[in-house]
Amino acid sequence: MDSHAYPSAFARLAGVALFTVLLLAAGCSKSPEEQRVIAKAEKARTTGALAVKSNLPNATITATLQPAGGETAPAPITGTLEKPLSGLPPGKYTVVATADGWPEARAEADVVATQTAEVTLNFKSGSLKLDSDPTGATVKLGTAVLGKTPVTIPMLPPGECTLTLELPSWPALTFRTPITEGQEATATARLPHGKLTVESLPTGASVLIGGKVFGQTPVVWQRMPAGTKKITLQAKDFPPLEVTVNVTDGAEATITRELGAAFPLLDARAILTDTWVPDDPNRLTASFEITGRFAPKNGIVKNLKRQRLHENWLTKRYRYSGTVKGYDPKSGEIEFNEETADQSRFRIIATPTPTALAALNLNEKTAKGVTVTLYGVLSGVEEPRWPSKVITFELSSAEVLRGEAP
Repeated sequence: MDSHAYPSAFARLAGVALFTVLLLAAGCSKSPEEQRVIAKAEKARTTGALAVKSNLPNATITATLQPAGGETAPAPITGTLEKPLSGLPPGKYTVVATADGWPEARAEADVVATQTAEVTLNFKSGSLKLDSDPTGATVKLGTAVLGKTPVTIPMLPPGECTLTLELPSWPALTFRTPITEGQEATATARLPHGKLTVESLPTGASVLIGGKVFGQTPVVWQRMPAGTKKITLQAKDFPPLEVTVNVTDGAEATITRELGAAFPLLDARAILTDTWVPDDPNRLTASFEITGRFAPKNGIVKNLKRQRLHENWLTKRYRYSGTVKGYDPKSGEIEFNEETADQSRFRIIATPTPTALAALNLNEKTAKGVTVTLYGVLSGVEEPRWPSKVITFELSSAEVLRGEAP
């Protein structure tokens, strides 16, 4: 080669090197945003996308590239039907659609670089026309809400379909029904219930369940959820009365409660123990308060602390059950058999209301020995004038209790 050619070849090599350096310098001079755009374009040139269609719009899509022989399967790519899965390396994919409560649907798709492959995954299904007793129950398949009964559900998985029905005051009901592909089934789900009637004596008591008022007695539920119910009856001048009733599916139950049964039992022995002062010859009667609002009707004070009697016991309502000793039709008073406490003998005298007397229908000659249960106001406790007499407990405005007290 001519020696004069060397400078020319060297010049060409130097030019190529300079051009390369200039290109590299130009690449390094691009901004991060420009570099990201270039990288995205390069990825779009070398990858493809996958668009999936399904008859269940809430289905989740998973695409997994099938590995070549001996290679490890890559991690699956998950998405929804809302937009295609992009950035997929070319190859054959296994595509799976899943939805809560449905068996999965599968297909294969070939992804080609720069192209969007399409695949349709439809779930096999049948329909169901569903009602419930009572109506208005929310129907769910898994966590998906399908509507409220009566409802027609256009798509359900074939086979035994398990639905959940929810209605306020009822426990959730699991309902199973067969579904046939391409056919419409009809079914009615019964939420277990019975008829319940709640009554009280007297009427007009508020009926509460779980603190919520459902009306005043008598109250009738045509459809009360089956199971054990705790009911509270509330009325003016009466303590709350707690009632437990068991409602059986398909059956009727009626409960009638006397509000007076909630009053405490008149415990004359406890009253005497609480207010009794033993005899003391050195104590003057004047030390007892025998005038004013604590004074007894007969003016006699011997062994009872009148103020304590008023503060703790008198003017409150109690119930009492005893055997009649005598009945005075003129005054309407009922005298019960005497009883004995550690401190003294005592007796109960009750003055029933006209309504109670009419209900008792007592006769002066036949009343003796009859057991009577009443509730009324403890209006007085009178000590005897003579040691041989008994202490009298007066129960006024008394009403009849017909049933057993709790």
